[in-house]
Amino acid sequence: MEKKITTSGVDPTTHSDDAASVEAGIFVATEYAGEQPSGSANQLHRTFTSRHIQMIGLAGSIGSGLFIGTGKALRYGNYPGMFLGWTLICTQQWMQMQVMSEACVIFPTSGAFIDHAARFLDPALAFALGACEWFAWHTTLAAEGAVFRLILTYWTTEIPTAACMTFYLAVVFAIHCLPNRWFAEVEFGTAVLKMFMMFIIIITCIVMLAGGGPTGTTHHAENYTDLPAFPNGFKGIAQCFLLASFSCGGNELLGITNGEAKMPRWNMPRAINNLAARLFFFFGVSVVFISLLVPYTDERLLGPSNIAASPFVIAMSDAGIKGLPDLLNVVIIIGLCAIGAESLYITSRLGTAMARMGLFPKSFGHVDKKGRPYVSLAFSAGLAIILTYINCSNTGGVIFTWFSSVGSTVYFIAYLVVAATNWRMRAAFKAQNDNPLMLKYAYKNKAYPLGSVFLFISGIFVLASTFYISLYPINQPMGADTFFQTFLCIPLFLTLWIGYKVICKTKWVDPAKADLQSGRRPLTAEDIAFLDAYYSQPMYKRIFSYVGL
Repeated sequence: MEKKITTSGVDPTTHSDDAASVEAGIFVATEYAGEQPSGSANQLHRTFTSRHIQMIGLAGSIGSGLFIGTGKALRYGNYPGMFLGWTLICTQQWMQMQVMSEACVIFPTSGAFIDHAARFLDPALAFALGACEWFAWHTTLAAEGAVFRLILTYWTTEIPTAACMTFYLAVVFAIHCLPNRWFAEVEFGTAVLKMFMMFIIIITCIVMLAGGGPTGTTHHAENYTDLPAFPNGFKGIAQCFLLASFSCGGNELLGITNGEAKMPRWNMPRAINNLAARLFFFFGVSVVFISLLVPYTDERLLGPSNIAASPFVIAMSDAGIKGLPDLLNVVIIIGLCAIGAESLYITSRLGTAMARMGLFPKSFGHVDKKGRPYVSLAFSAGLAIILTYINCSNTGGVIFTWFSSVGSTVYFIAYLVVAATNWRMRAAFKAQNDNPLMLKYAYKNKAYPLGSVFLFISGIFVLASTFYISLYPINQPMGADTFFQTFLCIPLFLTLWIGYKVICKTKWVDPAKADLQSGRRPLTAEDIAFLDAYYSQPMYKRIFSYVGL
């Protein structure tokens, strides 16, 4: 029996618009389709403002992946491999958001790309990707707890592992006990702190290159003469893809927060511009400085996964700089709690969205009067506790490593799905002669169609690279355990997709019958007046508006 899937949990007939305005090329509505007023029961609240989402886009995922993971990338791939890895993954992440944002602005639901995949591709495919993303973010939450404990070992090893993880979980859960606006405020505050720390690090790197540290050592790109350029061949580059993905991935958070944004058409494009600044400035500049300051042969890069293995700290230590590593450690600890809160936010919103689409138990869709999906939050918190404390034992650590591998490759699957969804969405617009991209102030992907083609092809390439490094890991024998530590997500995804399709007998969505109304959020007259005023300003004022958060 074919299962009926709803894309937003609302009746398409509730959609209304002003006919005269539509004829004029402006999509106007007095209320948003599929939404209830902010104070309504069982509805997520649109309380995230432009400054919240912009700062999440600018500094949201800066954390241990950048500060520590870059060290392993340098060791495995040398500076050419690390540069290639971060360049490709950062470009993919930016292009993914460019492609995904077209649908996110038109249909700003908390399910984001999962909702859009069910709407335009196949509900079974949406279920498989959604379930993998949902579980992967649970493992991310737990993994940050393990890193939290390792970071503390820079100062002391006396604190029990369970105590460290308990404190970490308590902070993460406390954030979500407050109204959801407080989550946005916490993310805003920690993003400002991380961005401030990044500027300090960049300035410090410039000083160290010029010999301004206590030791007076100068650097003249001497590391660039180290041979071989690729010490581990293509394996090293493939490993850098995975490490870069962990470092700067997870930007689908922006699409999910768009489901609780006050004005998605305004917030999403600006967040993407800030995302580009983070990916190509903070990450790009950091990779260049690391390659100039630390040789890939430095044995400290493969030390314990705490701050001592950070290439930034290694460079500071060699330059004789003291105190700054401790400050960096504090910022990383705060950042870990923020990323843990992000992870719990994503799992709870994905659970709620998939419940309302009929893909998860209906109870996951319940929301309290403060806009918190309490059932989904409680379940995610419980699963996170189990996964976090599994790390306290050696056997559990092995199990967790297998589980956490789901998060290693799910980003690459998302690239393929997001690109395919964009193609099918545009086909649906054409088939139904209803193209919201032609309306005034519609957000369009400027790189279409090459952007989605690049995302799809490069997604296949990094998946193939991951398969290769899973079969033939660096400095390890070939075996099932090493294979599934990296590639478990692919067989899991295929099993969920095929299993759901067989059991529920879902079909590929016909573009002529795709739902173009549920969850569609037209611009209000107030929105259009605001955008008119903004775009009437000179370019320099619009650019400066990004500073006035």
